[in-house]
Amino acid sequence: MATESNLQMMKLVNNMFTSDIKMKGDTLHIPDISNLTANDKSASTDVSFETITEGKTDLTIDNHKYAAFKVEDIVKVQSAYDLMSPYTEKAGYALAKAMDTSLLSLYSGLSQSVGSAGSAITDTNLLTAIQYLDDADAPGKDRSLVVKPSQMKAMLAIDKFVRADAVGYLAQMSPVVTGALQGGNVKTEFPKGYFGQIYGVGVYVTTNVVTTGSSPVSTHNLLFHKDAFIAAVQQDIRVQSDYNIRSLATEVVADVLYGVAEYRDTFAVRILT
Repeated sequence: MATESNLQMMKLVNNMFTSDIKMKGDTLHIPDISNLTANDKSASTDVSFETITEGKTDLTIDNHKYAAFKVEDIVKVQSAYDLMSPYTEKAGYALAKAMDTSLLSLYSGLSQSVGSAGSAITDTNLLTAIQYLDDADAPGKDRSLVVKPSQMKAMLAIDKFVRADAVGYLAQMSPVVTGALQGGNVKTEFPKGYFGQIYGVGVYVTTNVVTTGSSPVSTHNLLFHKDAFIAAVQQDIRVQSDYNIRSLATEVVADVLYGVAEYRDTFAVRILT
């Protein structure tokens, strides 16, 4: 059986708008809500009203992906295995990976970046990226770091992330928490691809992180709050099949209709390695 990447992004980003696009339409116009100003009230004076002139973010449902295969009768008859079920699952995986890749590819529109191509991830770059989110008032909750396995290896080579005197043990925890040490309790079960926490940020490892170029290869890891990116699925993964009498084969098509977009630019940082 072919191996599969740990797909992370759809569960880590803001997908609350899916219900708004389920029925009709191809674009969501999402208002950018700004803060109001607290003013001094003087006696015998009227209050002043702020005029609301919001910008918007457009989320366009413009990705219609499919995966298709057919199994000829001769293969079904001569095979000792049921091929339809595993290949139908593989079709679903192909579409899920396409959605994951679409979100990871949004790195290209980000204005904030640390690191350089071909270098290993560093503690300094992690702290700088976290500061960018702090400076933008991004909430501390729902932050994620998504990296290639090579960069997970690089982080494990950083002393302070693995030394017992730095990470603490059980109830004696520091901001640097990795592996099974979470909140003072030993945990043995984790979501696929989840490594642990560093500086309160959930760390996820996947081979699906985007790479570009060569000599050196640029790896576009991401640190972000969930509101940095938005995704909406208008049509969930649908599987349809039909029998083609001309080719004596069962044909199967799976498809999905979705859109992704950058929502809050300052809530995400590309960590280039």
